[in-house]
Amino acid sequence: MAQTVAVKKPADWNLGGLLAIAFGHGVNDFYSGTVALTIFFVASNAGLSAWYQGAIGFLWYLTSSIVQPLFGAYTDRHGRWWFMPTGVLMVVVAISFASFATSLWVLGLLVIVGGLGAAIMHPEAGKYAALLSGARRSGGISIFQIGGSIGFALGPVTIAALLAHFGRFGSLVMLPPGLLAVAYVYVVIRRAHLMAEPEHAARRNDAPAGAPKVDRFAITLVVGSTSIRFLTTAAFMTYLPNLLTARGGTLVEAGQIVTAFLLVGIIGMYLGGYLGDRLGSVAASIVALVAAVPCLLGFFYAPPMVALGLLMLGSILLTVQNAPGVVIVQSLLPRNLGMALGLINGVAFGVGSVLVTLVGVGVTRFGPEAALIDVSAMPLLGAAAYLVVARRLAPAVMRPAATSYSVS
Repeated sequence: MAQTVAVKKPADWNLGGLLAIAFGHGVNDFYSGTVALTIFFVASNAGLSAWYQGAIGFLWYLTSSIVQPLFGAYTDRHGRWWFMPTGVLMVVVAISFASFATSLWVLGLLVIVGGLGAAIMHPEAGKYAALLSGARRSGGISIFQIGGSIGFALGPVTIAALLAHFGRFGSLVMLPPGLLAVAYVYVVIRRAHLMAEPEHAARRNDAPAGAPKVDRFAITLVVGSTSIRFLTTAAFMTYLPNLLTARGGTLVEAGQIVTAFLLVGIIGMYLGGYLGDRLGSVAASIVALVAAVPCLLGFFYAPPMVALGLLMLGSILLTVQNAPGVVIVQSLLPRNLGMALGLINGVAFGVGSVLVTLVGVGVTRFGPEAALIDVSAMPLLGAAAYLVVARRLAPAVMRPAATSYSVS
């Protein structure tokens, strides 16, 4: 039985508040985007094998992604407006000292502190993004996600230049501007909290008595589908250099194509917000995931210039699902908006990223082209999961720009 929860006359989004949340997310993910190269730099200078590099990288994924739902569950009940900027502060300080680490143990401790900061920040920010989105839920979430994506994309190129110029002091150069950015985040997030408080109070007053029934299977399917989407993107990001250099391209050219592949995904995030609010979250996700498959496969068989265009279009279509996925899980967990964001942004991202290692086995045995061709078809599994979800969701969740949401 579907239980309908009325939300009276949902307002349009609060763009000023959403931009504040997006800025804080961007600052956090800018520093997060420097972590992989910083770990590589420290491990290489210490003469350590790639195994140690992978182990520290796993600590980052564990603390910054996998545990996000735990912090989300806590912040849904006991959250405070200063949780988000404090999480960003932890990331900025810890990661700014990372390349200066004198030992692997110090680096590991800094990575854990920074990872926990990111895990605290994301659910709280996702909760406020939902509260400030009004009737344009997918659009509001997409603005929050776009801020993070821009920051994450700028991180690697910045830290590479700083490490090349300043050596082990490279990441430390980021500390003063980071502290200024955090100070600004404290101010703007306080304002965003005041903007979101009326909606937060309305949700508390409109919530039904007793614990709502939660469709855990539908949530698992959405998180699983998002994990597949992350896996597909991460596999191309990781192994495109193998394929392109094997075809005769240079490492610089491969890096440029991978960067473009990631950056155009921001377009997909915007489209996800737009289409999710107009077609409905489930319909937008299914259409985009299915359409991504021929684009990704076409990259391997089309003429070179056409192939690059198809690859970029495939990246755009893959990221369309991001915001609608968050909206669906938050609709299924209306009392746990932060935990819902943690499940999508944390667990799905972490699981998808870890599974990339299995693709690496295929790259080793069969070559990068064969492995990536197989990966290109995986979004169909994600679309199939959404078809099952569609049969389980109440009509209010399925409708675009709905004036109510339901829990199945």
